[in-house]
Formats: sequence, structure tokens, C-alpha cells
Amino acid sequence: MTRPGELPAARTRLTVATGPPPAVFAQALAELAFGGAGWPGLLAALAQRVGAACRLVSEAGELLAASDGAAGDARGADPDDVRRALAGSRAGGGPVPGIVAGRVRCADGWTGRAVPVGAGQRRLGALLVAEPVTAGQLDLARAATTALLIDAVRRESPPPPALADAAAVLRALRDGVRPPGPGDPPGPGDPLGAGVPPGVAGSGGAVGPRGFTEADLLRAGATHGWRLDQPHAVAGIGYTGAQQRRWASALSWLDRPVLAEGRRAWTLLHGEDVEREATRLRARLDQIVGVGQVRVASGATVSGAARTAASFRDADRLLSLLLRQPDAPPELSFGRAGLHQVLLAVPDERLRWFVRRHLGPIAHRDDLLRTLDCWLATGGSRQAVSERLHLHRNSVGYRVGLIKRLLGVDPLDPDTATVLRTALSARELLAASDPG
Repeated sequence: MTRPGELPAARTRLTVATGPPPAVFAQALAELAFGGAGWPGLLAALAQRVGAACRLVSEAGELLAASDGAAGDARGADPDDVRRALAGSRAGGGPVPGIVAGRVRCADGWTGRAVPVGAGQRRLGALLVAEPVTAGQLDLARAATTALLIDAVRRESPPPPALADAAAVLRALRDGVRPPGPGDPPGPGDPLGAGVPPGVAGSGGAVGPRGFTEADLLRAGATHGWRLDQPHAVAGIGYTGAQQRRWASALSWLDRPVLAEGRRAWTLLHGEDVEREATRLRARLDQIVGVGQVRVASGATVSGAARTAASFRDADRLLSLLLRQPDAPPELSFGRAGLHQVLLAVPDERLRWFVRRHLGPIAHRDDLLRTLDCWLATGGSRQAVSERLHLHRNSVGYRVGLIKRLLGVDPLDPDTATVLRTALSARELLAASDPG
């Protein structure tokens, strides 16, 4: 026979024996917390996993949440019991060898064993698991403490009001982050101001004009379902059609928030296979605005809000490059950008110097640049170049001879060909980035 709020012992043993190990369970709960789950939902998930009712109480015995959603002073815990239980264990859920989790009684007669929830010298309170309790159940309860701390951070330090809107969060991510200052609330790498629970990212980054810390952006992103501490990439979306109202409507039907700026829009892609997600995104938009009018470019996959700005820059420049090539495939990911993967990290000033150094005499001759590009791409085939550029074979020969004289090199020399191909790609990238 079982008490109210307690699941049968047989179910307890079965659940603990067949479920995932504590480390995997901890990660799953953290995913729920970053997705917006609060203490009641997290406790409900824990109760289902351990097969017993769970409660979260403060150090003063106040009931913060319960797995059955109940609340009220009548279910609060004896403060003395809580203090004694917490004194017998380390903060952060780590057991002291030889110490059994302390027993805590609540005002309604419910009893449970306590697992501390905190970091460093600061504690949120105690996580209680209904008696009788096994060692396996306590291990799972300790695995749940990080997820509970994530929601504690959200409650104690909500995102700045300026980041309430998803578009504002994307704009701030594009601007970059600033390092946390002395007066800032604790970040996700330090939920209560001391110690670093496992599985949660830290703070840091370059100074950005909007002045938001990485902790601000991680919390704000979580409210919109974005795990910025996990792999993600920025997607730049371009519209080439003429129906602006239909374009705006199409963006509103996407399954994710976007930052819309005229004919361009920005959003986040999650997971390791961002290319597949970008294809699905483009296909959805094609259904609304018409096939062939949408281009999607994605930046490098990064982890951490401090690195999202770099993915934004990559996506922006690759999208500009893609929009200048109407005959190119409708998608361009960082992973398939070839030589541009390297060139994106090179300062524009250095790229301009490289282009002047190796293409200077023909840099303003589009006809010669196109001919050189085709000559290199076809391995020096007059026939192939003439077909691509719709030129007579003799005209191709004349242009190639002029290129050789002006540059003073043989474009098909292996080392020279590599340098010229790099210079052409750099010029292409600079032209795509030119606001004019």
C-alpha cells in the first residue's frame, strides 16, 4: 500500500532500472529547462523517472514547486529538517562519503530524502524525493539539480526587457556580446554566483554596441526555444521576387522567429545538419512565394552566443555572394563555400591588397576577368571557354594572350593558377560585400 503522492514501489524499481543513466537524464532535463520548462515540469519529469513524488523547497522550508503541481504553506517543509539535511551534504548535489541523504518532513506529513540544490556556497534549497528512497533514485535526483538551477537563473535574472522580442534577440546576437561586469546578474555558467554546474556554458565575448552579455542572450534565447550553448548557425534568406507583401506573409508562416529587413531575413538553424534544415526552410518559403525566388545562405556552425555574431557575418556575405549569381544553386552553406571558407576570415583590407597584387592590371576589365575565370575552370580549353562566353575561339586566344602579357604569368602554371583562383574568389567576395 502506498501513501498519497507516492507511486508504487514496483514501478519505482522498474523505472530506475530501465531508464537512461543519470548523465543522460541530466542532459535531457537541461534541454527541457533551456526550452522553457519550469520547476513544476522538471519535477514532474523527475517523478516519472524515479517513480516517486518530488518536491523542491527553499532553505527556509518554503515549498517552491511539487511534481503534482500542488502549492501552499500546508505542504512546506520543517526548516530545521531542511537545515540538518543540507548540512550533511555538499551544495550542488554532491554527496559526502558515508552520509545518507537527510530526511525532511513536510507540514502535511509527507516525508522525503533531501538532495541539495545549489552552487558553491550558495543554495537554492533542497530537492526532496518521497520515501522509501533507493541510492539509484538519489543519483537521478542529483542529476536533476542543474536543470533546476537553470530555471532559478531565469527567475532571479530575467532577460532585459529590450530582448523580449525574438527579432531584438537576433539583432543583438548579430551585434555581438560584451563581457559581464561586476553589477551584472550571474550567468548560466554560474547560476547562483559561484561554481559551475556541469553542462552549462560560461560567459565572455567581444564588446558589442548594444551592451548585452552572453548570459543575457542565452537567457533571452531560451525564452524563444534557442539553445545558444549548443551547435547552431545563422541562416540568411533572400527574396528575388517582386511581391513584397507575399514575402512578408511567407516569413510569418515559418515555424521559427525571424529578423526581417526588406528583402532579406535572418533566423537560427540548430543541430549538426544545418544544410538539411536550410533546404527545408527554403522549400517552405518556395511553396508560398513561388519556386526559384528564395535564396538561403548559412554561416559557420558555432556554439555559444558570443560566437553567433561570426556566423551572422558569414551568412550575410555568403547570401550577398549568392544573390549576385542568379544561375547558381539556391542554397550556399558555409560547409560548401570552398575557398570562401578561408577568405571570410581575412580582413577586407588584406583581401583588397591581394587582389591588387595579383590581378591589378586587369582588375577593372570584366571581360578579361571572366575569361580568366573560365580559362582556369576549364583547364585551358579554348572550345569550352568559347561555348561558355559565346566567343569565337580566336577571340578566346586573343584574350588569354592579353591576360598573360598584362599579368606577366602563365595562368595554367599550377602555383600561379592557385594564386589567381584565390584572387578571383577574393574579388568576388569583396564585390558581394560592397554596399554599392
